[in-house]
Amino acid sequence: MGRSCHQRRGKKSGNLKLLITGASGLVGARLTEVASRAGCEAIGIYNQHQTGCPNALKADIQKKEDIREILRKTSPDVIIHLAAMTDVDLCERQPGLANSVNANATGLLAQECVNAGRHFVYVSTDYVFDGLRGNYRETDQPNPVNAYGRSKLRGEELTMTISSEFCIVRTSVVYGWGRSSRQNFGSWAYSELKASRPVKVVEDQYCSPTLNSQLARMLLEVARDRLAGRIHLAGASRLNRLEFARKLANEFNLDVKLVTPVKSDSSTWIAKRPSDSSLNVEKAQKLLSNKPIDITSALHEFALETQI
Repeated sequence: MGRSCHQRRGKKSGNLKLLITGASGLVGARLTEVASRAGCEAIGIYNQHQTGCPNALKADIQKKEDIREILRKTSPDVIIHLAAMTDVDLCERQPGLANSVNANATGLLAQECVNAGRHFVYVSTDYVFDGLRGNYRETDQPNPVNAYGRSKLRGEELTMTISSEFCIVRTSVVYGWGRSSRQNFGSWAYSELKASRPVKVVEDQYCSPTLNSQLARMLLEVARDRLAGRIHLAGASRLNRLEFARKLANEFNLDVKLVTPVKSDSSTWIAKRPSDSSLNVEKAQKLLSNKPIDITSALHEFALETQI
């Protein structure tokens, strides 16, 4: 599976009209801000959680009629599809719902984008891989080990079947500020350590932690340049969650001794997690001006954003 991303001719950011699904989420909310600051017209779609986006629209992307009406009303240049069921254990308990939200709705969106002549960017996950070796390239064979990964991979397959000119973005363990309804690993670790509470973190699960602000900048560039095919947009550092939590503690001058290692087999997780789902980002580093950044730079930006 997989094909190299290639570049199509797009508009300048300031002339770009974006439709962002999942606009109330961790990445969607930040992407809306980043796009607006760049002079784009950013229209957010939400379903359950309202968003601060001034021209947001409520819609159910599982309904073809809602999608068609939104596209008719907004006439966007590019749709960035972030809305997803991302609770890995919930997906394992309800695989049918996960498939409906993460796969079938993605296929509906992609088909309606073809019908309307709009470019489509689908944001997928490192969990499409089995985690047996890590440093996965875009051309590596996916083999998900849980229902979440399978549903997101099915969304990829539907997207590429509908149009090879669309773009699939894979990312990994996104963290950052901007979503009050649900914490992420970075914000959780910070809040616990800030309150001087000990945190137990797995030391045998590797990933490519990705700051939501940087992901938003990279997504905007992908949309502007109409990239097609698959591309990995993630942090440039491979590390385990224990290392990530310790580096975060050091960046914020918090007590690193509060971070203690545990093994993943001691967790209460329902779904199996890949042991090393880190992503190779060489393609993004070659193609993009907003390149993936290392963990030191990302955590420094994360710390600065606490002041905003």
